[in-house]
Amino acid sequence: MKTLITLNHMQDMDALSPYVDGFIFGPSQYGARLACQLNNDQIESMIEKAFKLKKEVFIQTNQLMMDQQLQDFKSFVLTLPTDKITGIIVSDLGVFQVLKKLNLGCKVVYNPETLLTNYYDLNMLANEHIFGAYAAKEITFEDLNILSEHKQTKLFMIGHGHLNMFYSKRKLATNFKTQYEIEDQLHLNYDLKIIEENRKDEPFPILEDDAGTHVFRSHVMHVSHHLEKLSSMIDYLVIDTIFKDSAYALEIAKIYKDPTNEEKIENLKTSYHEVWDEGFFYKKTIYKQKVSI
Repeated sequence: MKTLITLNHMQDMDALSPYVDGFIFGPSQYGARLACQLNNDQIESMIEKAFKLKKEVFIQTNQLMMDQQLQDFKSFVLTLPTDKITGIIVSDLGVFQVLKKLNLGCKVVYNPETLLTNYYDLNMLANEHIFGAYAAKEITFEDLNILSEHKQTKLFMIGHGHLNMFYSKRKLATNFKTQYEIEDQLHLNYDLKIIEENRKDEPFPILEDDAGTHVFRSHVMHVSHHLEKLSSMIDYLVIDTIFKDSAYALEIAKIYKDPTNEEKIENLKTSYHEVWDEGFFYKKTIYKQKVSI
């Protein structure tokens, strides 16, 4: 099992390099929920930097794209040194088709967020000769194990970070700012929280980027205590550092390199006022219907 981490800054790559196998980053015009916003020149520089460090590179282009955006995306991909890129993360099957026509289907990592819950879907994608795919965020440990036993392509999962739970292409923060005549910058503001009336002690991080608006779980998903089991089940474990700083990224990378240091884990949780849990690993999603009498 290899470990990947999303990047906050290019300058973090040297410090993180001893603890991870690769990096995830992407361009702001084609990526969603990025840990940092990057332009095309920065993307190319970071690819070259990672290549020199002998680390794998995954470009995150997971927006749901309109037709014109797909044309621009094709032009963007043609500028990249694709021989130095391990994978391109997509959520839109239209983006996959663009990459397939460019003979880059073998580099596609499909991440539909919540949809990939069974090995039939996974292996259908394997028939397209893609590089790999993400398991759904809500999948349980039991189901992940079944999926891993039958998979025919590389399996990815988010192992640490705030899981995205709501997405809209609408610019909800900007609309809120306009409606209430707020002067503060809300677009691309990584410090925003939503506080629900009935759960005031669980503020939900919210981000509006060029792809739309995203709301995340308040608790931090972590699987550091399950690495031994997961190592035989998945191929790539992803540490998502969105909403975190460079110091946090380095400390969490060290923890996943050596998860036995409980004191370091507790210190990090305390320093950043975080609550960690195991997401849906041992909690099945159950829909309860109201019965009319």
